[in-house]
This record gives sequence, C-alpha cells and structure tokens, in this order.
Amino acid sequence: MKTLFRNLVIALMLVLSVKQALAYELPKPKLIAVFFAADWCPSCKVLAPVIDTARQQGALDGKDVLFVKLDLTDKASIHQALLLSSALGVAPFVQKQGSSTGYVALLAADKTTELTRFDRTTKAADITAAIEKHLAAVASK
Repeated sequence: MKTLFRNLVIALMLVLSVKQALAYELPKPKLIAVFFAADWCPSCKVLAPVIDTARQQGALDGKDVLFVKLDLTDKASIHQALLLSSALGVAPFVQKQGSSTGYVALLAADKTTELTRFDRTTKAADITAAIEKHLAAVASK
C-alpha cells in the first residue's frame, strides 16, 4: 500500500511539473536570418560554412534568432521554400527577392524590415557581431 501511495504521489508530481513546464510561453524570434541558397550556387558553398561557424562561435542557436535556409535549387525545392516562407510570414519579403541566391538577409521581427545582409565576403565574426548588435537593439526597445 505504501508503494502504491508513493507511486501515485510521484506520478502526480510528474504531471504537475509537466503542466508547469508547458505553461511557459514559447520563445518567439526577435530576428530571422533567411539564407537564400541553391545547390548550384558557388557563393552559397562559400557562405554556408561561414554561417555555421558564426552560429557555433556566437552560440547563436541559443538566442532568439531563427535561421532559415530557403533552397532555390529546382522547382520542387522552390515550391517548398515558398510554402515555408508563407508559414513563417516572410513571403512578401521573399517574393521581392526574386531568384537571387548566395546571401543571408537578417530580418527584424516584423518580418519585412531587412536589417543587414551577409554574403560570401562576410566573415563569421562579423555575422556574429551584427546579430548580437541587432539583438541588443531589439532588447533595448
């Protein structure tokens, strides 16, 4: 009987802790980094590892920045990229960009304001610094 009671208490505590954990508000991105990429794009091949380095060195994946890669390689991937951009609310911005690839557009949380752009010439440290600067600006508002 003691074991049953103890197990019920533990189960109740688990249920309450899960409920409490789910009660927290989900994080929302303050910035969205949209990588316009394609398999055939030489600039994309240079920029992709630089972005990865910036994300690691700046621990940016733990901050309120959403990194999105839109694959514009072929019709099917473009269709999926457009669906994703629509779901994220950045479709109007993406449509204005056309078919250009090889860059990352850093967008404000309003999803229409481009804050800066990174290309194959941008260094990882500069990407990290720019994102940190814009995050700090958003936090001070």
